[in-house]
Amino acid sequence: MDLCALWLPILVSAVAVWIVSAICWMVLPHHAKDQGKLPDEPGLTAVLKAGRVAPGAYAFPYATRKECKDPEFTKRWMEGPTGWLVVMGPMRMGRSMLQTFGVYLAVSVIVGYLAATTLSAAAGAGHVFRVTGTAGVLAYSFAFLPNAIWFGRSRTYMLNHVLDGVLMGLATGGTFALLW
Repeated sequence: MDLCALWLPILVSAVAVWIVSAICWMVLPHHAKDQGKLPDEPGLTAVLKAGRVAPGAYAFPYATRKECKDPEFTKRWMEGPTGWLVVMGPMRMGRSMLQTFGVYLAVSVIVGYLAATTLSAAAGAGHVFRVTGTAGVLAYSFAFLPNAIWFGRSRTYMLNHVLDGVLMGLATGGTFALLW
């Protein structure tokens, strides 16, 4: 089957995943505790403003690869606190939503490519669902896990995101199966 022939399930599955993602984040309650409250948020905010910290990702304590061998750094690392700080600029909802849709569209194109190269045009809906749904679950549920592990996310956070990914993968598979 030709990938171009799958333009409709590719586009509709990206829209379906975008809707499922929106429901997971705006309607369902399971992401309510993904972030915690700092004990002195105003104090930290004042320090960040005074230091004119630009948007970006920061590690603390920070060291270059060479400095990691310094006993003083090792002491700071062992005594803590240690962590990662992400400072965001102004939230641009429209831009973020569009970029997120672009990611979902890219995943749908790759799932469509997989389907086009492995399934015949006469494949049954169940088989199409199994192949494209599995690919969708893999794409949406597991890619983020190594970073979540390394950057200290809780098991609940990871489980919630895996569950979201399963729903998004099932939406992908269901769309391809319906429009095959």
